[in-house]
Amino acid sequence: MFRPDENAKRIKRSAERVMMPEIPIDMFVKACNDVVKDNIAYVPPYGSGGALYLRPLLFGSGPRIGLQPADEYTFIILVIPVGDYYKGGLAKPVDGLIVDDFDRAAPKGVGAAKVAGNYAADLIPNMEAKKKGFPICLYLDAATHTLVEEFSTSNFIGIDNERKRYITPASPSILPSITNKSLQTIAKDMGMAVEQRNVAVEELAEFDEVLACGTAVVIIPIGSLTRFCQSGEEMDRFKFSEDIGETTRKLYDQLRSVQNGDVEDKHNWNFKVA
Repeated sequence: MFRPDENAKRIKRSAERVMMPEIPIDMFVKACNDVVKDNIAYVPPYGSGGALYLRPLLFGSGPRIGLQPADEYTFIILVIPVGDYYKGGLAKPVDGLIVDDFDRAAPKGVGAAKVAGNYAADLIPNMEAKKKGFPICLYLDAATHTLVEEFSTSNFIGIDNERKRYITPASPSILPSITNKSLQTIAKDMGMAVEQRNVAVEELAEFDEVLACGTAVVIIPIGSLTRFCQSGEEMDRFKFSEDIGETTRKLYDQLRSVQNGDVEDKHNWNFKVA
């Protein structure tokens, strides 16, 4: 299992934000261990590129309809065997749309918590973007629309190869990604400077590579990001690597190699199922 302890910490923080009971880290990790053991026949074989995807879910199940904490909660873990998000691993870069008509999360809201409502905000803009030929959306800060926040379901990473910089936004509205956290460590191991800070929209022009990262997809290379004005005319288009960038490839390969046990797990990210 890959970093179940970090997933346990994240669901704990999310539960605190919406007044749900905390799940002890040991209990969470044991539940992950047990559900994998119970479904071991569905773990894709080594070398297939697949994985057993775990989805923890905590929900109020008591007989209460008012806007207040429930008096009973249920914790379950769903598992499903999955293949590569894209056939062969990394896909060719995709074109993204910078969203101005909608916001993903408000300042001081629940953007940093992994709650279902955060994904609902992306449904309409995501469908509208796909109709325009853009498979992924990039959201800006809700207060000023001048700062990069995150993609529909993934964190944002910008790569400056000349100065060996890995840059990712810092915002209380962004859901902390365990994949991003892992990639930051790998980037440091590669000798890159990792910067977690505000990223102005104009700074997109300075990146050689841009990627979206998350648990299921690991990394999605971004080929361009387009922004339209209110009249519907193109206002900005930021272009990045047309093929999978060298740094993107190195980050992806190293993370997948650790997950698959092909290289030394020097940061002790993998947990053995027992």
